[in-house]
Amino acid sequence: MADPEKTHDVKDLKNAYRVAFASSDGENVDVHYGKADQFLIYLINDEEGFDFIEKRVVTPVCLERSHEEKAMERSTSKFRDCKYVVASRIGNGATASLSARGITAMELPGSVEEGILKIWKYNQVQGLFG
Repeated sequence: MADPEKTHDVKDLKNAYRVAFASSDGENVDVHYGKADQFLIYLINDEEGFDFIEKRVVTPVCLERSHEEKAMERSTSKFRDCKYVVASRIGNGATASLSARGITAMELPGSVEEGILKIWKYNQVQGLFG
């Protein structure tokens, strides 16, 4: 685990990034992006571990198989400080909107801790090519 007394400003931490997880219970990635009303924000430091930062409340944007474009833009803008957004399902509209902001959307249903480990491994592999 990273030291909770340290700053959570990613700019100050090498190899650190924020990840947003769509979770209804605080333990599992179990909500579709467009139906989520909250996301758990974690700071992951590839060298030191991870810390829970905050619970971020959002307005769900799903209108049963569609969404309003402006609502989607407002929704995805709430994650501009995150490198990854994780949900049990993410539609093409949300994926495109997040991607346009430089954020990687991931479908990783399961526990948040499993998601953190998978993202950490994914980020390590991406670092080999960048």
